[in-house]
Amino acid sequence: MQVNPYPVDFSATVSAGIPKDIISQIKTIDHAINSGTAVNDSLFLGKLGLSLYHYTSFEYTGAEDHIEKGRNYLDEVFSHFNESGSSLLNPSLSTGLGGFMSLLNYLTKKQYIYQDLHEFEEIDKFLLKQALHQVEHDFNDYLHGAFGVLNYFIDRLPDPAIQLHAECLIEAILRKVVHNKQGSFIRNYIVSKEETSEINLSLSHGQTGFILVLLKAFEEGLLYEQLHDTIRSMISLLLKQTMPTDPENNRHSIFPNSVHEATQEKTYNNRMAWCYGDLNQAFLLYKVGVSFGIKQYIEIADLIGASSLERLDASSTMCVDAQLCHGAAGIAAMYNSLSRVSGHAYYKKASATWIQRCLELLKRGHINLDYEDRDLSLLEGLPGISLVLQDAVYPNKGQWKEFFLIN
Repeated sequence: MQVNPYPVDFSATVSAGIPKDIISQIKTIDHAINSGTAVNDSLFLGKLGLSLYHYTSFEYTGAEDHIEKGRNYLDEVFSHFNESGSSLLNPSLSTGLGGFMSLLNYLTKKQYIYQDLHEFEEIDKFLLKQALHQVEHDFNDYLHGAFGVLNYFIDRLPDPAIQLHAECLIEAILRKVVHNKQGSFIRNYIVSKEETSEINLSLSHGQTGFILVLLKAFEEGLLYEQLHDTIRSMISLLLKQTMPTDPENNRHSIFPNSVHEATQEKTYNNRMAWCYGDLNQAFLLYKVGVSFGIKQYIEIADLIGASSLERLDASSTMCVDAQLCHGAAGIAAMYNSLSRVSGHAYYKKASATWIQRCLELLKRGHINLDYEDRDLSLLEGLPGISLVLQDAVYPNKGQWKEFFLIN
């Protein structure tokens, strides 16, 4: 299999008044990325993520060497398929074939490559079969489970065969939705099946991410009435989990991370990030409020978002490094997306503040304080950080945020 390139026209517009230190840091990061070696072929940890990084960097800057490097990484992944040496052996968006197909679809739609995706019909069938099995066993995770596959199917529309896959998977998900007096939710676990007793509220592993994917399906016209009612009921449950803040006693988050299904005991911390925290719920409520025309959701999102603006230190955010997943780059990206979906300028200002915080952490070498081997990870390392910084320099260019559900 070969990647056949389309010719690409390019023009870049740089934001006025961008500090030179951002440009300098982008160049430093690019050098570090080019000097490293990817650990595997995956989207969020390996070569597919580096391919996305380079294609997007070309989109931002117009530098031809990026598009060549993006194609080279993609060719390497293809060659591993041909040699039966691929590490993409599961359906996961993060580490498997879900990520592979998502990236191919993305690059094909943007005409960076030409690839007949119908050649991968057997992979699509495999993804559907595996995702249906995952739904049956409550492994619905966005990054690792069935919802990552569903998101890929939705992005493939209006392909008729893929639409059948998407509808089949949505119907299976809707049959497993849990309803109680507070509303509705979808079970999930990350490591242990015992986690299904916890109603996770996050974007990365829980209800916020699930609703955002189902909203995409709704906006495509799939199972319209069922999804409308399910989304409303899921948000009803979500809103019932709010908790009073108490900054004097270091309680800053409005939403818990999760709530126990039976006891209603809440798991709480001050995480503010792409993966978890109040910015997740604010973004979700803006998106659904706009799509459904529900002003109350938008007003609640305004309150949640505004309450986050003074959370600037590690104690109130748990932010100690620069990464995208739960570091400063992720917070900057979230505020940038909040600005776009709401129209509020104060989110744009907050994003700029967190860009500066990200630069400070990079200067200290604090890329990812959880793992020492994630420097080339799109989610937890330098590529994701660079894309956020480039997004500040070259506005309205990158659409890579759709992989993180904040486009």
